[in-house]
Amino acid sequence: MKKVLFACISVSLLAISCSKSDDPTPAGGEKYMSTTAGSTWNYQFTDNITPANSNNYTVTSSSRDTVASSKTFHVFDNSNGNSEYYNITASDYYTLQAFSLGTTDTALVNLYLKDGAAVNDNWLQSYTLDAGGVPVQVNVTNKIQEKGITKIVGTTTYTNVIHVVSTISSPTIASLPGSSLTTNINYYYAPKYGMIQNDAKIDLVVPLLTLDQHTDTQTKLLSATIL
Repeated sequence: MKKVLFACISVSLLAISCSKSDDPTPAGGEKYMSTTAGSTWNYQFTDNITPANSNNYTVTSSSRDTVASSKTFHVFDNSNGNSEYYNITASDYYTLQAFSLGTTDTALVNLYLKDGAAVNDNWLQSYTLDAGGVPVQVNVTNKIQEKGITKIVGTTTYTNVIHVVSTISSPTIASLPGSSLTTNINYYYAPKYGMIQNDAKIDLVVPLLTLDQHTDTQTKLLSATIL
């Protein structure tokens, strides 16, 4: 469930597999997660730049909910000691997400998946982050790259998978001399299981903010027990 902690414009999205529904009978058939208390997901996180950061972790659906930004989020416990918060409203999937730029974190609501969207559909979310007192506009565009595909992760074959490509851009960063931001971020979601794999490469260079950060990570679902 932990998607990835980006070193620069972070999406410490934690576990994009699980959410709480505001609609007890959402349209669109089987949902792309389970919220049943006691369900568990075991993930492998690999950091290709700093292998020492690689680790395995488990996320467990709790019996708790919390309210933020007028939404009810279901709480999941991560074996790393953190809590994660997810919501599903009809075909839209949200998470409380910590975006970070440099050393400053900003908590925001992120719409990360639309299971009813068609291939090539996309949606844009704009945020203003605090980079050490400097406001920086960040745009996150998610696109449905593929739907209904089959994907093998480890030894497990998943069907009816949705492939989402996320792109991060910033007009603020683009306007600064010598700055660059490139991203290559892919998520794969399977019915009931949620996120089964995430691959993320991000390169951020902002000389005026003394930022030179690079991310190359992969998160894979090793196993899950869905109650």
